[in-house]
Amino acid sequence: MRTTIVTTTIHIPASLVEYAQNARRHGHRELDFVVIGDRKSPPETADFCRSVPHFPCLYLDIPAQREYLKRFPELWAHLRFDSIQRRNIGMLLAYENGADVVITIDDDNLVMDQDFVGMHGVVGAARELPTYRSTSGWFNVCSFLQAEHGLEFYHRGYPRKMRWTEDSRSVTCSQVARRVVVNAGFWLDDPDIDAVTRMERPLLIRGFSPEWPGSQIALHPGTWSPFDSQNTALMRDAVPAYFLSPYTGRYDDIWGSYILSRIAEYFGDVVCYGEPVVRQERNPHDLWNDLDLERNGMILTDDFCASLRSIALTGDTYHACFGEIAAALPSAWAVGPPWTGSQKEWRSKLIEGMDIWHSVFEKLGAGSAAPQRDP
Repeated sequence: MRTTIVTTTIHIPASLVEYAQNARRHGHRELDFVVIGDRKSPPETADFCRSVPHFPCLYLDIPAQREYLKRFPELWAHLRFDSIQRRNIGMLLAYENGADVVITIDDDNLVMDQDFVGMHGVVGAARELPTYRSTSGWFNVCSFLQAEHGLEFYHRGYPRKMRWTEDSRSVTCSQVARRVVVNAGFWLDDPDIDAVTRMERPLLIRGFSPEWPGSQIALHPGTWSPFDSQNTALMRDAVPAYFLSPYTGRYDDIWGSYILSRIAEYFGDVVCYGEPVVRQERNPHDLWNDLDLERNGMILTDDFCASLRSIALTGDTYHACFGEIAAALPSAWAVGPPWTGSQKEWRSKLIEGMDIWHSVFEKLGAGSAAPQRDP
């Protein structure tokens, strides 16, 4: 099974050496790295990537990205510079190069001693895992993370209206064998939380402790929680249905995760959370700027998710269903009177980008092998 690890960076991605050594230590062979640069990436990044031990590490600077995307000029024009969402290029390249598993990481994620590639290799196959089902349709996966002082918190992008409502729902858990479409690994030390939570109190994560023994938990189809694009693995068929919009602030991966969750629900697949965990030494952030980039998402996410749930799907591949959602969103997710100009732009640019992403994979003939639905 071929695995590609994708990252963007404006620094020398020194952490890739540890990822390569970890994979070698655990006996992996079919692995490569794709690094997508930006205008701020140091010139010496290319030489560093060539020096990563044991596995191929391909670096695409801006001219190389332009050349690669000559076949897809609309995508090239849509993607911004100085944007982490340029990792779309890396995911596309990994898909074209035949990756069975695509793992996205941030350059401030530090690999631990666990079998990083092997644990992410759960995607694409049926696994029997503790699977949680909630009557509300939502479950706080961060409840299994152990924060100092026992503080409770939610993943960045968790709907505001669904927070602190656990007493109003019923949750069941059973061992169920279903295909895993995504494995979202967790983080130690600095978790992925929103700016409001960061401003309120510092959080330090010391461990992951699920109720049932094992390294991962799953959410039953129809029970959702967001996942991000760091320390996250996607099965090959899911890549055409996972687009990171450069025009939706810090909700690029969050809204992408909800779209993918809706399609996984339709096919009876599951999203998995847990290990491998990474240690996050978060790059410096301006929290006020982060808040500006999250505000529209905090306001719109509840209605966005309700709109996704309302869209009927009939496609026989993830790619086809993604196209159905892109076509249906303009009417299912209607602009309301209180919408600001910025919120209207987020919506229109998201849909525009989804149409472009879908057309790219149409040209590639994605989804010729249809997955089987499991009601």
